Amino acid sequence: MSIKLRFMLSYIAVIILTGAFLISAFFLGVCTLTGASPGQLYKTATLQRPLSTDEENAFLELKLLAKTTPDQLLEYQNFKLLEKSEVQIVVRKNDTIVYSSSDLSKKSLLAHQPDYELNNINMRGTIDNQGDLFRYIKFDYLYSDGSKGSVMVLQSENSYMEVLQKWGALIVGAILIFGVLVIGLLSYFVARSVIRPIVHLKEGAEKIEAGNLDFEMEEPKGKNEISTLIATFEKMRIRLKKSLEVQEQYENNRKELLSNISHDLKTPITSIVGYIEGIQDGVANTPEKQAKYLEIAHAKAKDMNALIDELFLFSKLDLHKEPFYFRSVDLNALLAQVAEESELSFAKANFELVIPEEKLVTEADRDKLKRVLENLIQNSMKYMDKAQANIKIQLEKCQMDAIITIHDNGKGISESGMNAIFDRFYREEVSRNSTTGGSGLGLSIAKQIVEEHGGEIWAKSELGIGTSVSIKLRLKKKEDDEG
Repeated sequence: MSIKLRFMLSYIAVIILTGAFLISAFFLGVCTLTGASPGQLYKTATLQRPLSTDEENAFLELKLLAKTTPDQLLEYQNFKLLEKSEVQIVVRKNDTIVYSSSDLSKKSLLAHQPDYELNNINMRGTIDNQGDLFRYIKFDYLYSDGSKGSVMVLQSENSYMEVLQKWGALIVGAILIFGVLVIGLLSYFVARSVIRPIVHLKEGAEKIEAGNLDFEMEEPKGKNEISTLIATFEKMRIRLKKSLEVQEQYENNRKELLSNISHDLKTPITSIVGYIEGIQDGVANTPEKQAKYLEIAHAKAKDMNALIDELFLFSKLDLHKEPFYFRSVDLNALLAQVAEESELSFAKANFELVIPEEKLVTEADRDKLKRVLENLIQNSMKYMDKAQANIKIQLEKCQMDAIITIHDNGKGISESGMNAIFDRFYREEVSRNSTTGGSGLGLSIAKQIVEEHGGEIWAKSELGIGTSVSIKLRLKKKEDDEG
């Protein structure tokens, strides 16, 4: 139930109850405040109205007959004359109504008839006749045959007025108590369903303001505006916490990035400075030594330039600022070209190309995809510890995907390293030894490029056996390729 509906129902209930109190008080005043004081009015209201002259005379006459000649009541001729005086008469014998006035129901009289009482101590009372209350005065007697008989004179009363006069104060008191209880319960439930969740929400906001995000909002019950607000607040807290965690991770990555860049740039720069100073100080005192020093400095400068290029590319990929030019790429032809160029670059390695007869085409940036494959092959050769390097380049189709896998027989990667090989600046050598070359960004760049293609990249490795890196790319449909 919505909060708006709850408040509306609460207000309606209070209005109805207040109206009921006022109406009850008004009618009670009209019914009871007709005398000098409340005590006198109550006493007057609860006393039976005295019999009229006609009713008194009729009762005395019938009572006398009942005492002296009760059997005459069975054939009494003056009942009609008494009815003309609006006197209500009832005569009974045992459980039979011998006579009753025309506007009375015999069936109802039998159902509600008072008990026989031959000592006539309780002669007055009230009887119901088809929903109308009548005051009665009765006289019980015995017929000549020993049957029980009764004669009653009935006096019409207003039943509702009688109840109000007699029980009005109690009724109003009960209504007041009931109204107070209902209003109290309504206030309690409104407070429980509205105010308490708002206080809970306020406490959560104060915790966030204090920088505490390690708490959980109590799950609201029901579906209304407050529960929706608390659920939304909890989602905001979770997203804010994740955002701060990501921000903290970025900050740690930034510090690590600066540290790694400083290390990887300082090493070649130190070497370049050292070799140039060697030439300047005359350490390289022959043309051959000078040429060798310059060659080494030039190689270090090229390594540093390659590192800067990789850093620049990684930064643009990380910020999604590097443009991609997608077009249809024949993966069979691309892998054949990569394998041919790799044989020329690594003459001592043995390359095996396994491609299907079916031409597999994908939507890709050909140059960047070629760079990823070349990077994987270079990594395989860089960490090769066997005398004979065997590199297997494999392409296969798996439903609507193409799987490209580069297998090598190198030294493999440790289990802990498998969880981090695609992280930026990761190297298997903890010391970041530069003898194997590289910046530690190659696989991280490869992962970003593959993900920009909507693909996946993963690795499997076994120490001493080798490593396999696989790339999954979505194939183009034949009709798309033909189009």
